[in-house]
Amino acid sequence: MHVRLWKGTSLPCEPFIPFVGQLPDIRRAIAGDNAMNYRLALAKKHDYVYVSSFGPSIHLNVMEPDMLADVYGRSHAQDYTKPDDTVIFFKPLIGIHNLLVSEGEEHEHERKMLNPAFHFIKLQSMIPIIVDQTNKSFNDFLSTTKQGKVVDLQVELAILTLVIISSSAFGKGLETMTNAKQIISHTFNDLLTAISYRTIRAINLIPIICRLPFRRKNIVDKGSREISLFVDQIIADRPSHRSTSLSSNEDILDLLLTAVDSKGQLFSDQEIKDQALAFIFAGHETTEACQEEIARILPNNMEPNYEQMNELIVCEAIIQETLRLYRPEPMTVRKCIREHYIGSKEHQEFDYKRWIRDPVAGLKPKLAHPFCYLPFVAGPRNCIGQNFALLEAKIMLAMLVQRCHFQLEPGQKIIPENHVTMPPKYGLQARITKRS
Repeated sequence: MHVRLWKGTSLPCEPFIPFVGQLPDIRRAIAGDNAMNYRLALAKKHDYVYVSSFGPSIHLNVMEPDMLADVYGRSHAQDYTKPDDTVIFFKPLIGIHNLLVSEGEEHEHERKMLNPAFHFIKLQSMIPIIVDQTNKSFNDFLSTTKQGKVVDLQVELAILTLVIISSSAFGKGLETMTNAKQIISHTFNDLLTAISYRTIRAINLIPIICRLPFRRKNIVDKGSREISLFVDQIIADRPSHRSTSLSSNEDILDLLLTAVDSKGQLFSDQEIKDQALAFIFAGHETTEACQEEIARILPNNMEPNYEQMNELIVCEAIIQETLRLYRPEPMTVRKCIREHYIGSKEHQEFDYKRWIRDPVAGLKPKLAHPFCYLPFVAGPRNCIGQNFALLEAKIMLAMLVQRCHFQLEPGQKIIPENHVTMPPKYGLQARITKRS
């Protein structure tokens, strides 16, 4: 079947290799720190539409905005689902009853029930929580024990984002939970790394083999169990009044526990747990002009509020340009379940000015194509928390530049890792000092 498809297509194709496809090439690229360059080289070789295979699965790789519009647009959303291996990948991490992996009516039902959590009024009420947690983190950066020492910004900022989502969504600071930072900073990442390791070797793609106790299966089982217990504690603490919302409004956990659908049904216990895991997972994972803007909008270490966030135009542009070049997830995979026809390269340079809003009208620049910028995907499955993520990023960037001077360690290798997300593979080592 696969051979006939390969021979019958007029599209550019990578060589057909039974059972493994391009997995050996991908593994070699990862081992040689060339995962991103490997993908870019394929796009240069074949242009923006080509066929390859990931193990036994055939992939049509599409980077053409008009075709992406056909795939992501609402008119054909029902023609695509998450592929089976995506569900297999995420199940040990976040279960299956959540917005990230659910499909069809279940996804639509969950989306309607959770949308109120991300109304702009509720986002405004989360700003003091984000500011407070960012302050605590940066005070730790600038403590006498860490002042001027090398820290891994990737690890520190990943912990900070998880503290923020835990506090703003579930009313819990990690400092109140036993082993929380260990679970967040190590267990979660170890589990994700083990699942990725097994996936890239096609172990997760073969149901019988994936159950056998080898190739880091023990790490997957142990990590999944620890994270599950961690989230169970977060959920159990709310009805027993051991935690309350830190926001002036209901937080996400309140909504998960009380939201009802059109039939008057609450989320089940398993759905609450899987949704909470999905939000934790999704929450995890610098120029002179920026400094000048922050000094003007937030003088004398002023803490930001909602109105000031809207004035940080350069910060916003830097974040958007970073997301354009380094998406939160390096690729999005869809499985076509019904027959469906789908219809310049200087942009690889970083230039935040392309996003600067008009200073008079306050309008953002018009995109060359509505589907050429997809850091949070698009259509009915776009990221429900994208406004929260952008608000969080803007506050963290503003406060980091406002309070800290950071200098990257020379000689380190900084390359993006083609993971579920796209972190720097070897971290981001920097010296942090207090800005005078």
